[in-house]
Amino acid sequence: MTATLRQGAGRAGDAARRTSPGRPRPPRAQRRAAAGMTAPFLVLFAVFFVGPLIYSLVLSLKAGGTGAFAGLLNYHAVIANAQYWGGVQRMAYFGVIQVSVMIGLALVLALYLDSTYCVGRKFFALVYFLPYAVPGVIAAIMWAFLLEPDLDGALNVPHLLGLAGGPLNPLSFRFALYAIMLIVTWEFAGYNMTILLTSLTSVPRQIVEAARIDGCSELGIAWRIKFPLIRRTVMFTVILSIIGTLQLFNEPVLLNDIASIGSNYTPNQIIYNTAFSFGNEPLAAAQSVLLAAITIGATVAFYSIIRRRADPFAAARRFR
Repeated sequence: MTATLRQGAGRAGDAARRTSPGRPRPPRAQRRAAAGMTAPFLVLFAVFFVGPLIYSLVLSLKAGGTGAFAGLLNYHAVIANAQYWGGVQRMAYFGVIQVSVMIGLALVLALYLDSTYCVGRKFFALVYFLPYAVPGVIAAIMWAFLLEPDLDGALNVPHLLGLAGGPLNPLSFRFALYAIMLIVTWEFAGYNMTILLTSLTSVPRQIVEAARIDGCSELGIAWRIKFPLIRRTVMFTVILSIIGTLQLFNEPVLLNDIASIGSNYTPNQIIYNTAFSFGNEPLAAAQSVLLAAITIGATVAFYSIIRRRADPFAAARRFR
């Protein structure tokens, strides 16, 4: 009897679902408005991203000079180019150190400006953000002069103390990578701090005030409440920084003009020289496509690792 009733109820439910009108469709005016608002983005995305990507893929399959179809020969040449992979490896090392320091510094500054210890929050937020308003070319030139041993007396201190045989030269090939780290951190720490500080405004004030009433310190509130609630934003800034690291171009080019660190210091410099100095645009297109694949792969790998650590049950669900 019970089974019969359940079967009847199931058939009635199926019939009701078949006859129900379902979710009402939005009016035609709303659909047109949505299409009109998204159309500019889609057009720009197609023109400046999809179009160049397709063009680069097609161009990378041609031979330099003749333009004949060459298949994957350009990609084989890139894979066999030790100088190209040396630049990628250099940028990977750069990203591990510089992104960690920059995002850590931006997070500390954002949490400090959002705490009760900070006086004049708007003023200091503007001061920390100002380096981002300086064009990258101007910033690189400014720091190149500041790091010049003949102009900066502080670089002679280790020599005067007997710790070095001569003045320190941060622009030498040995230390140039760390000089670029300093320049990029100075430029973008305030930018990332602004993003994190904006995200901190979404933290419920009731939770923060309740923690203060319970006797939690500002450091405990920052670490136990604020940081977990803005973790997604922190991950977003790290992903943007990873993408920016592999696209580094302005600072190495200018430092090469000033201190001669090499014209093939980063992958983007190699791509630029291949296309415009040697005139081999198909090979440069293959280098660009491969660099884009490396960038996407690094971003996806980082996102997967962070997501797996944030959700300890993800692996168990995957094997169900």
